[in-house]
Amino acid sequence: MSSDCVVPRLASACNPCSPCGPCNPCNPCAAACNPCSPCGPCSPCNPCAAACNPCSPCGPCNPCNPCAAACNPCNPCAADPCGPCGPCNPCAAGEEVELTDAEAREAYACISGVMAEGYARSGNQWATSYQNWRNVAARPYVSDTHGARFVNNYANDIGADNYSLFEEAGPAPVGTVLAKDSFTVGAGGAVGAGPLFLMEKMEAGFNADTGDWRYTLIMPNGRVIGATGGKGAARVSFCADCHLGVEEYDSRFFLDEEYRVQ
Repeated sequence: MSSDCVVPRLASACNPCSPCGPCNPCNPCAAACNPCSPCGPCSPCNPCAAACNPCSPCGPCNPCNPCAAACNPCNPCAADPCGPCGPCNPCAAGEEVELTDAEAREAYACISGVMAEGYARSGNQWATSYQNWRNVAARPYVSDTHGARFVNNYANDIGADNYSLFEEAGPAPVGTVLAKDSFTVGAGGAVGAGPLFLMEKMEAGFNADTGDWRYTLIMPNGRVIGATGGKGAARVSFCADCHLGVEEYDSRFFLDEEYRVQ
């Protein structure tokens, strides 16, 4: 989900992807000869912007084109979370951008409201409250296992004290809910909302194959990709498969020490 949030350092006038750059339609220097201009050959207002033009509203790159479903992660036809546009594909977030601690925090402060609003459309009870929980990440950091996006680590009141012990935590108390929200930063500094990843520790016997964790994946527009034991369960089975690789920590990965709240 796009926003008006930008990392200023990356939004230079020399960067064609920048919202302040020469290819931005809001830039007064973006003249008709500029293919990104609202009057240019790629503009949907230009009668020459035909269906064969990838910039056309009827073209193959437009997310509203029913044929563009496979590459639109918000399109209900784009069902494969491990596919080329999937939220967990490490290549899905584009080229990794390095941010300073301050830049990462500022980007999240800007986009967090947009993220919360989008996730809340899912109707999931945790999606509307997780930002009030304890965040054990000192700053948003890049998680390769979550699509190389910037993420945070939230834990609800039941699980926060235990989770904050990291490798010394022992089994998670029943009722623990962990939330990783995510966002991307493009080469031009534009900040966009990513998926919300939830895992909830259920009563013993809920699902032996997942270590009694319920995994839920919510897209930034509120679409629920799937939930363990519910609709689309097969689509989040890869979450459990991955987390079972750290069975000794009750299926929980812990962020690197440099990103932990001290």
